Amino acid sequence: MPESAPESALDEAAEQPRLPALTRVLTSPPGRVLLPLVALAGLILLHDRSLPGGGPIDIYLLGLLIAFIAVIVWIPRFGVGLLRSDGRPRLLRHWARWAAAPVMGLAVAGLVYFDVPFTARFALSEASLERVARAVATGSEPESGDGWVGLYPVTSIERIEDGARFLVSDTGFLDEYGFAWSPKGPPTEESRTVYTHMDGPWYLWESRW
Repeated sequence: MPESAPESALDEAAEQPRLPALTRVLTSPPGRVLLPLVALAGLILLHDRSLPGGGPIDIYLLGLLIAFIAVIVWIPRFGVGLLRSDGRPRLLRHWARWAAAPVMGLAVAGLVYFDVPFTARFALSEASLERVARAVATGSEPESGDGWVGLYPVTSIERIEDGARFLVSDTGFLDEYGFAWSPKGPPTEESRTVYTHMDGPWYLWESRW
């Protein structure tokens, strides 16, 4: 009498050599821990690069540390699976999970290289920033205290000659950064203040320590 399909599958699995425990661990595909860590590191680094002058240095270093840990865990595991004949089938079977970490890393590196986080965040916030800047420049009392303008947490808004400027919170290491709106040309630089033209009436404002 022919064996049933489930029984045949069980017999075939039993006949296959069982991988050593360490090899199973090393060649198992990235999953619940490694991939979320890679994603977390990517989000931290993208958020940091979206702020003028970068975000808090401790958060940035945390992102780099998580990325470094993910790399030193992924590479040896992939190498073991690639070099061992009993590990290569597992790599092929779970290729998408193995590819996810380097693909996320390359995507983050590419976005940072082309300055996409900063450009996108500013583009989404420009209308709100300009609306507030125009109001302040034409006589409205600048707001004081913490708040949000567009997608930026702002600690202060100041009137300058024919324009306004915003100080973004938690930026830089020692220096502080923000934006200046000055449609009639570069703002007048003050002591420990530098303006770098971005586009149109917008300037990157650096308040040096």
